[in-house]
Amino acid sequence: MPLLSILSDIKAWIAVAIILALIIGFDSPDASTIMMVALIAQMAVALDGIQFSRHDFGDYRKPILVNLICCFVVCTGFTLLTGLFFIDNHALWIGWVMLSAVPCAISVVPSALFLKADPKLAVLSLAVIYVVAIALTPLITHTLIGNSVNPLEVLRYILMFILIPFILTFFLKRINLKQTPKTVFINLMMFVLVFVGLGSRQEFVFSEPMIVLSLVIACMFRIFLVSTVIVYLLRKFNCNRTNGLNYVTFCYWKNSGMSASLTMGLFAATIPEAVLPCVVSLIVEAVWFAFLTKYIDRMWPPSIQDKQLFEKEIQESA
Repeated sequence: MPLLSILSDIKAWIAVAIILALIIGFDSPDASTIMMVALIAQMAVALDGIQFSRHDFGDYRKPILVNLICCFVVCTGFTLLTGLFFIDNHALWIGWVMLSAVPCAISVVPSALFLKADPKLAVLSLAVIYVVAIALTPLITHTLIGNSVNPLEVLRYILMFILIPFILTFFLKRINLKQTPKTVFINLMMFVLVFVGLGSRQEFVFSEPMIVLSLVIACMFRIFLVSTVIVYLLRKFNCNRTNGLNYVTFCYWKNSGMSASLTMGLFAATIPEAVLPCVVSLIVEAVWFAFLTKYIDRMWPPSIQDKQLFEKEIQESA
């Protein structure tokens, strides 16, 4: 069906979200809360159907460590490197630091499903990274800008983004969702994130277009260029594709929604524009994700074994 095909296309959802956000905006004090609810719902549906065992952390320990390095060394490092171009603008530099300090987006889990990677590896890595973030996120922010994020605030995000979705999966099992409804729902939540995130800053986009454009270009460097180089490096060194596609997403996808929420909590009253790098990053990450889902098989062609493994996983979760 043409309609179902459109609803399953993440690119269409993101394009419509950007257009509507720029045209009508989203002026609501609850924007941050709405984004959190969308992230939790997206995570819960992405987790549905993934089976875990007590041996998983041991079996996946090496790729989990690689994803940890991808998140807090590669991604954080390139985010800070990009932010140095804005260091003369105190507000924007604060935003870049806050973005660099947060863990990866929980959207790496649905991303693994879309890119035909290993969703179990994504979930296990996510859990480890968020626990590490309890210490690292406050350390990074305190070291670079002097304002430390409360570790309890990071712990709150762990409970919201990981524990609550896991609890919700027990109820989702009774519904027995098929793959297509899952895909459409995940796309809908991505639409909400982009529309609310960009729409809540619509006024600034039109009042300071050159600043926003410079942030978009910087985020394209951090996300588009770095990810492309990493894809080709992993291919060159014959990395396992299902693991490698996880590494790619952990190298570029920060939890921009979380960084926006933390930035607003710390600086909304004094430096409201500090949230801009976080919001722009959220949009560019979503656009890059849409691009990857379309072109990843050209950038990194799957082997016959990769295709067979993915088809088996789809049949088991259907």
